[in-house]
Amino acid sequence: MVKRVKETIELEDKLDADQKFKNNLPALTIVLCDKFLSSENMIELWRDRKMVKFFKYVEEQGKKKGKEEGKIEGKQEEARLILMRQVKAKFKNADNEIIDLINKAELSKIEDLSEKIVTANSEAELIDFLKH
Repeated sequence: MVKRVKETIELEDKLDADQKFKNNLPALTIVLCDKFLSSENMIELWRDRKMVKFFKYVEEQGKKKGKEEGKIEGKQEEARLILMRQVKAKFKNADNEIIDLINKAELSKIEDLSEKIVTANSEAELIDFLKH
């Protein structure tokens, strides 16, 4: 009987329905099977159900965090490339030290440098800005 209830809950999870309904349906199934299951079986089913929800929640949070980190990394990379193009356009052949410092810089520093490059008179001035 426990096996059948677990299979039923798995099928319920696959239903094309709104999330609130999908969350409540397995609980209803477990409650309706109360007369056919022992206390130990009921505890097992509730424990399994709660663990599945917990793992799904953790997985969703991990995916969200990964997407956010990916967006930040993409933005940083794009800002670095644009800044390097600006440096090369202004000073022709950019010093390797500037390129290394840009590659190591945080996004906020890169954003500040994208404004500073407009008024900078030398590569040394940019290097000093990136170092401090």
